[in-house]
Amino acid sequence: MKILTNPHFLLTLTSIFWAFNTVAGRAAVGEVSPLLIVSVRWFFVSIILSILCRNQLKEIWRIVNKRLKWIIFMGLFGFTGFNSAYYIAAHNTIAINLGLVQGTMPAFIIIIAWVWLKDKINLTQFLGVLITFVAVLIVVSAGNLSLLLNLELNNGDIIMIFACSLYAVYAVGLRKKPKIGALPLLTFFAYVAFLGSIPGLIFEIFSNQFILPGYKGCIILGVIIIFPSFLAQIFFMKGVEKIGPSRSGLYTNLVPVFSSILAVLFLGENFKFYHFLSLTMIFAGIYLFENKTLLTLLVTHPAHMFLI
Repeated sequence: MKILTNPHFLLTLTSIFWAFNTVAGRAAVGEVSPLLIVSVRWFFVSIILSILCRNQLKEIWRIVNKRLKWIIFMGLFGFTGFNSAYYIAAHNTIAINLGLVQGTMPAFIIIIAWVWLKDKINLTQFLGVLITFVAVLIVVSAGNLSLLLNLELNNGDIIMIFACSLYAVYAVGLRKKPKIGALPLLTFFAYVAFLGSIPGLIFEIFSNQFILPGYKGCIILGVIIIFPSFLAQIFFMKGVEKIGPSRSGLYTNLVPVFSSILAVLFLGENFKFYHFLSLTMIFAGIYLFENKTLLTLLVTHPAHMFLI
């Protein structure tokens, strides 16, 4: 069937699969502990990618060895750190909020690039970032100004903002990416992510927060491993091959939309007016600052899309 090879169909599925990560993370509450999710996810992804890239890994080891500190830094920030904060946040806030805050990542990336690499921000980009951050404030305050003024905010939303900051550091750091393929690089990131998750998992066990998954928990883990971690990446790379990175990257903007829809359908969450207002403002902000410079940063390195 031609539709199965259509890049737009594959990229739409990619966005849906990444949105499943948000819903699965929230569904895991009481079924499997967050740091166990991180360890199991990257353990199995490491095995799958090692099998797929076994010949390439030997060929690029010299390059990897020279850039080992960079790979460890990137893996800890973008994979272990981001995923740990992400799944902890999912245990403390609703999936709709997770998806909306995640949708503001481009704004975080612009800010980190400005602070770290001294990138210039024009007035249009600044307005876009400002609108996006106002949208975040609407989400974390549930549209209630008094909650914001009294700093009575949901811990999960704050943790998700922190997760986006970690991811932004990773995304900006990809500018220094070595000249190796996306999947082999992802394999080494997955190794770092798994090894880096072990201390957190040990802490979770000894602090009596560890939840060993039952039948439902195993299904949730399977969904996370198969759909957002593996199939989404393959489909995204196929899309990039056919229509290019810039056009493919635009599909990532659909993730907060699909996250909201799936959260309503599968978790019974309520999509309120302040969610709609925030989503509208996020798209307005993205429209203002998603110029060629940002798109180059975001989507010329498909590897960074893997962990959404």
